[in-house]
Amino acid sequence: MSSTSFFAIALLASAWISSAHATILTTTSRGVVSSVVQNTLDDFGPGNLAGKAFQMTLTFDDSSATRNSYLNQYEGLYGMNLFSARITVDGITRDYRRTGNFQQQTANGASAPSPFGSDQAFAGVNWTTREESLYAYHGIESADHFFAGASASLTTPFSATLRPDLYAYAMKQAQFGHTDEISGRSTVFYGEIEEFSMSTVAAVPEPASLGLLGLGALAMLGARRRSRSVR
Repeated sequence: MSSTSFFAIALLASAWISSAHATILTTTSRGVVSSVVQNTLDDFGPGNLAGKAFQMTLTFDDSSATRNSYLNQYEGLYGMNLFSARITVDGITRDYRRTGNFQQQTANGASAPSPFGSDQAFAGVNWTTREESLYAYHGIESADHFFAGASASLTTPFSATLRPDLYAYAMKQAQFGHTDEISGRSTVFYGEIEEFSMSTVAAVPEPASLGLLGLGALAMLGARRRSRSVR
């Protein structure tokens, strides 16, 4: 094998490795705003947001994340990365893309050797500078084994409508806060979750990875043409 061919294969391999294993994780909650701490930044319009329908979707990839797991009971992911928080309140949608801290976890106490414990799924992100801060968090937790029989895995799609008539929930809350640190104006509210879901998809290769793939393909093409000219 020529050095050119070897170089081309190495480029293709490195591009594949850097793009093939990343996963996009998404959690979505829907419900009703239960209380408002402050709404002077007017992210979703002026006035009282309490009683308005909300939807919160948090998205990030696991390419630079730390993953923890314990048997089939717990799986968690956390770190610092680019994240996207899409928040809709009363039909008004705001998209926030920042680089900051994120965390996502799912746990199934019923699948552990001990029947005790709680079932939970949550995700949160936060980002802070001297001028601005933002956080978004949502999660559910039930002591009645709401996830009974399910695997505690971040890569297993999960979707459910909460049933307070059947399960006692220790937590079913969403929180959102966006503050202009200089002026002190902010939009901060709490929401009561009625639906919650978790999902994953394979990440689209980043431009850098696509560039490596292109260089590798060009190098392979050049190697083939050179071998033909030698003949």
